Amino acid sequence: MSFAGQLYRAVFQPTVPQCPPRPWRTFLRLPVVFDLVSLALQLRDIGRLSRLKQDYVVEDSHHRDVHDYNAGVAQAKKITTTRRSEEIYEILATPPRDLREEKLLIVGPRNVVELYLAWLHGYRWRNIQAIDLYSMNPKIRPMNMEAMEFADASFDALTMSATLAYAEDFARAIGEVARVLKPGGRFVFGHPYDPGSPEWPGNLVRGSEIRKMLNDAGMEIYFHTALDKTNSAGNVQTTHRFGAVKIDGLPDLLDRVEA
Repeated sequence: MSFAGQLYRAVFQPTVPQCPPRPWRTFLRLPVVFDLVSLALQLRDIGRLSRLKQDYVVEDSHHRDVHDYNAGVAQAKKITTTRRSEEIYEILATPPRDLREEKLLIVGPRNVVELYLAWLHGYRWRNIQAIDLYSMNPKIRPMNMEAMEFADASFDALTMSATLAYAEDFARAIGEVARVLKPGGRFVFGHPYDPGSPEWPGNLVRGSEIRKMLNDAGMEIYFHTALDKTNSAGNVQTTHRFGAVKIDGLPDLLDRVEA
């Protein structure tokens, strides 16, 4: 094609991006703008703080302790300023693709900020659901991640920022993740391995053990990083970031030809 033809195509028939640009959401991710919007969203839910310790989703002692600890943190902080979970959504959005029709479940967001981050990274608000042991927002349903009340193959993606460590039974929690994910669905999560903090047994679970549980549940790791750091308690912990895909049913998809 001649230069003139290429110029005509560039102006009148430009290449359509695989991921539609969202300049407005990019603007909302700027530090000051993000903090102001995040503050406004949290202030709408501030009235729920006083009711956090009234109802328990699960009555056993372990889940009551998890509920009370996290509800206490929420009541003490009142407003969250961290963007720690943003890395989870950067991983989830790789490779780049259009996320608008994907259904996402967030487990343990604590408040509305993580839902907002997921929306900023390309998910439609109506396609974002969340669960936790208590609810700080109408879109967060009180529910136990080890016994989720969703049908099989309900979601395209599922995230946990630092929630898995609170599970009483890791294998059961990961099995529930695999159950509610669609074939090819992605599970992106963080996990702190901290042998110096036996308060939560989940902190003692090694990354190699999690890998085996993922494999046993029919998921395959496609992304992993591990970073050692000294935490607020003065202990050296390894912070893992995992990305796993549900491989059940994928062999049929590999050779698919769509009409």
